[in-house]
Amino acid sequence: MKIVHMSDSHLGFSAYNKVDQYGRNIIEEKIYQGFEHAIDKIIKDIKPDAIVHAGDVFHHVRPRIRTLYVFKSAIEKLDKKKIPTIIISGNHDAPKSSSTTSPFSLFEGLEHIHVVHRNEYESIPIRDYVFHCIPFCLDNRAYLDEFSKIKPTGSDVLVMHGLIESLKDKRLRTVGEHELSDSFLKSYFSYIALGHYHNQAQVAENAWYSGSIEYFNFGESSDKKGILLVDLDTNNVEQIDLRPKYMIDHPAIDCTGFSTADLAEELLDLCNEEDIKDKIVRINLKNVSRAAFKSIDPSYRTRLGSSALFLKIRVEYYDDEENDNIQLDSTQLDEAFSRFLEEESQKNKISSEISKDVTTYGRDVMKRAISIQNLWRHHASE
Repeated sequence: MKIVHMSDSHLGFSAYNKVDQYGRNIIEEKIYQGFEHAIDKIIKDIKPDAIVHAGDVFHHVRPRIRTLYVFKSAIEKLDKKKIPTIIISGNHDAPKSSSTTSPFSLFEGLEHIHVVHRNEYESIPIRDYVFHCIPFCLDNRAYLDEFSKIKPTGSDVLVMHGLIESLKDKRLRTVGEHELSDSFLKSYFSYIALGHYHNQAQVAENAWYSGSIEYFNFGESSDKKGILLVDLDTNNVEQIDLRPKYMIDHPAIDCTGFSTADLAEELLDLCNEEDIKDKIVRINLKNVSRAAFKSIDPSYRTRLGSSALFLKIRVEYYDDEENDNIQLDSTQLDEAFSRFLEEESQKNKISSEISKDVTTYGRDVMKRAISIQNLWRHHASE
């Protein structure tokens, strides 16, 4: 029996505030298109015996109408083709209180679509295997309680959503996140289908994260994306790419000594239209002169990324720290302030008495501020 293992579609996710001609977020639309493409490829080319989606179909627990429509159209295709499909809720699309209705309640009743979303264990037999499904639960103890309900049959598949505690990469660890105990990774399961981690990864001999199809932030730029085709009878797992990589996070470039012209040339080299077309790109520059970078025409930087889905230039200025360590000269400030007041007095015909009072008060405030600032810097350097 062959199954497709996928997860973390995050339908409804949007980013970068860039819209198409219809006013729709381009990243959100790209994710919809990727999901539709995946379902079409599964139906037409892969033709599995079943599909398992291990959580986070939706990015929000209250998806918009457009998001629901994309999902509805996809699962209706699967139902029409009579492909058994199991979907569990994840931390993004599971209600956290009894007052919130699960979006999956809208899709119950389809003959070949099995949605598990009520924070409790369900078993679903398909052909010769039993799929043991534990959706997102509200606390760690609940996972253990639900897991204890499993009665192995000899041909078992476990489906769960969360971070296995032994997984070293904790990028998706958040406040309130429930780690899954390694004790769930029992060897008696023919396969364990996990969701939540967006990189394809094998965490036990029989346990895999399928990863997400899409890229959601630059921290995922080097992740392996796609779906998994699993042969439950032979234990073979095949990684399937669904689309070319479209996120590029360039290594940091040391710009020590770069002039404005040097920086502009470097950016031009990295923004070759063919290389960045329809891609999400981040350029990282370090040790940059603030004055040199600020002198680049902003319209030039905008034109560089015109063919990209999104272009971000992240800059680390070398002169930030130098500016922080400058000792303020009270004499220079005093002279500059006096000149300013003299000019303003002449323009606005301020009386000499008022001007003198303001000058005296201003000098006093400046001296106290400079004294405190320099004292703080002295202590900070010790």
